[in-house]
Amino acid sequence: MKNNIIKNPLIAAARSNNLSKAVESNVSAVILMEVKLNYLLQDEFKKNKDKKPIFIHLDLLKGLSNDVESMKFIKEYINPSGIVSTKSTVLNAAKKRGLMTIQRVFLIDNKSLKNSIASIIENDPDMVEVMPALCGEIVDRLKKEINRPIILGGLIDKEEQIIEGLKQGADAISFSKEELWNIKIDDEINIS
Repeated sequence: MKNNIIKNPLIAAARSNNLSKAVESNVSAVILMEVKLNYLLQDEFKKNKDKKPIFIHLDLLKGLSNDVESMKFIKEYINPSGIVSTKSTVLNAAKKRGLMTIQRVFLIDNKSLKNSIASIIENDPDMVEVMPALCGEIVDRLKKEINRPIILGGLIDKEEQIIEGLKQGADAISFSKEELWNIKIDDEINIS
């Protein structure tokens, strides 16, 4: 699945009201944010997850706490492609249950970068989402410290920002602007 995301580096950040549109778009995967637990148990969600990889942002899930028991429930009754979280306990519980993990980190200064690198090494996620996406210049430094695909996300509202992030070495870009979900990425962009 990681290879599919890297081949098509577009990831939609969607909510339940536009999940179907994201799944039918040109993106390779979807990060589902601010969703209610009961939606994840409905047929609409089940049909969508069969069409495209969906990662549930557990920190933004309503109706279930972020602990080991909730991860057991998520795996048994929802079974998404993976989860997104900033929390070590959630990431580790998901990995133990065979779900792919995306660790989301927020970079605001050199200390947060150093702490994020240590946390990524400790948690060993499948991928890392770096926010905000406009800090793409840091991708090369991160890739030297961690051996994980890097997703840039946050504050993306133009096609040029997606292309610039990919040129700076990001493996994928996540964004919520629906108008960009069907853009075509030129083969000339050198994606590392």
